[in-house]
Amino acid sequence: MKTFASTITKVFYGTLIHSVSIKEIEYIKQGLLFIDNQGKIARLVKNVSQDKVKSTLEGVEDDKVVRLNDDQFVIPGFIDTHIHAPQYTFCGNGHDLPLLEWLDTYTFPRESKFADRDYARKLYSKSVARSLRNGTTSACWYATIHLESCKELVNIIQEQGQRAYVGKVNMNQNSPDFLVETTESSVRDTRAFIEYVKDVNAKVDHKPLVTPIITPRFAISCTSELLTELGKLAAEYDLPIQSHLCENQNEIGFTMSLFPNSVDYTSVYADHGLLNDRTIMAHCVHMKDEELDLMKEKNAGISHCANSNFNLKSGMADVRKMLSKDIKVGLGTDVAGGYSPSILEALRASRTASMARDVDTTLLVAELFYLATVGGARVMELQDTIGNFETGKEFDAILVNTSTENSPVDVFDHDTVETKFEKYLFVGDDRNNEKIYVQGKEIRLPGSNIAPRK
Repeated sequence: MKTFASTITKVFYGTLIHSVSIKEIEYIKQGLLFIDNQGKIARLVKNVSQDKVKSTLEGVEDDKVVRLNDDQFVIPGFIDTHIHAPQYTFCGNGHDLPLLEWLDTYTFPRESKFADRDYARKLYSKSVARSLRNGTTSACWYATIHLESCKELVNIIQEQGQRAYVGKVNMNQNSPDFLVETTESSVRDTRAFIEYVKDVNAKVDHKPLVTPIITPRFAISCTSELLTELGKLAAEYDLPIQSHLCENQNEIGFTMSLFPNSVDYTSVYADHGLLNDRTIMAHCVHMKDEELDLMKEKNAGISHCANSNFNLKSGMADVRKMLSKDIKVGLGTDVAGGYSPSILEALRASRTASMARDVDTTLLVAELFYLATVGGARVMELQDTIGNFETGKEFDAILVNTSTENSPVDVFDHDTVETKFEKYLFVGDDRNNEKIYVQGKEIRLPGSNIAPRK
């Protein structure tokens, strides 16, 4: 007879921290978090004193229990709702130009190199590993137009163990000759990519972690015909959609000159069947009220990429207004427009942007942490699967240690759980991410002795 204890693979005892709402962080001290053999949270018991641990374990073997010290805590994994895998190769470079010039000067020449699958594997391995080291357990990846290299990105993500949406980028106009598709080849290769991911997922021995996502780069790079066909593919396969929206004033003007029959930029996507509850639009810096209302009506999500918006001189998105309209918002690193693949850095830039917009409506710590976790889960329409430690959700998490070797965080006698956590958010980095878990399993990074996912 199967017992509760026989289904449990790991238990964490100590401090657990997660968002229970956009206004509230719950600090659970002396918590017991039970993870089952499906990678799900089976039980969460709060305020368990040391002398009550054994009885509360209900027969779970002691070697399955991870006992946290006073400087350790477990938080949900970060969710990066917008990141470009090939652009990690020049992360930190090129922030002297605005968006459209930056694309022509840095991005497109670098992305063209991913026509070489071997080159792609070498660089994508580093890109995904760096994302994971920074605590990103779920990511919305943009690849390039190159089918074989897109497949390689899926393989690498699968090997390293991240949860991910992966998009083969679509570009059939207003793109350099060395990085452009025909409508026919773009649709054909996108369908082939979707089928490839389905085949990969059919072979894994766990619930699949990788999902293909329809990815028109932005409206400028796609004809109306291509956008229409991509909308049909999204509907046929019931897939999420991602693109860029209202990032830069010149981009908006160019877009409207290409799509004069649409009333605004947001409507361009809606008019082509690409705006719905599984759509993730990055940036949304210069949105009219009517566009925000359309996003809310369609229940589409926004990836707020403050770091990138500063670096490329795009502006500062009004996240407070988005939240007041109950629009789904998460955080994105937007590597390499953003100089860091860390959601911690995205969180900090988001706070700075909110202060620069209006000091009286600054995003608070609870709100920022929510956007980095539950908010991102909502944007990905995975709020019933990940984002916090509710029973039944899958265990994607970071074991944080504020006193790890070479920690950028200094802990003092007066520090509490709350102050250590806040120091981690604003001072910490990947050195504090002692262990990272996805779907209940410790993830594998290159050079580690942890076996890859099958």
